[in-house]
Amino acid sequence: MMKYRITLVSITSLIVSILIGMAFYEPNKDINTEPESQELYTIMRLLMIDIHTINEGIYTQNFDLIQTGAANINGHAPLADESRQLVMDTLGDRMAQFGEYDNLVHSRADSIRKAAQNRDMGKVLEQYRIVEQGCVNCHAAFQDEIRQARMQ
Repeated sequence: MMKYRITLVSITSLIVSILIGMAFYEPNKDINTEPESQELYTIMRLLMIDIHTINEGIYTQNFDLIQTGAANINGHAPLADESRQLVMDTLGDRMAQFGEYDNLVHSRADSIRKAAQNRDMGKVLEQYRIVEQGCVNCHAAFQDEIRQARMQ
């Protein structure tokens, strides 16, 4: 009987301690939740991994993987200032076209995510083809030129 009381008092004390701790908890509001900016090359490598994640999800019919890859594409880190300036200087007036490709990929990646949430593989594939073609078009138009500018 004594052992039962000791156990009960111990558990009660633990619960009270946790509740008191929770009452005084204040989240740190100074933490920056924005992702740190990254260089263009790093972003492109991560996007390639995200495309691979979507591919794996499609091939295995794993909608969670598809959602994850698409959400990562849409939520990637912003371009670092130095990389942004290099792209702007390199492309000049064609920066608007670069922006159109970027917007297309982001909006369609979000459509892939939503289709995966709805478990609609037909819609996933339809939107995936658009994303893939957007990537190919952008790379065909700008990749070599930006790569050369980066190497100088």
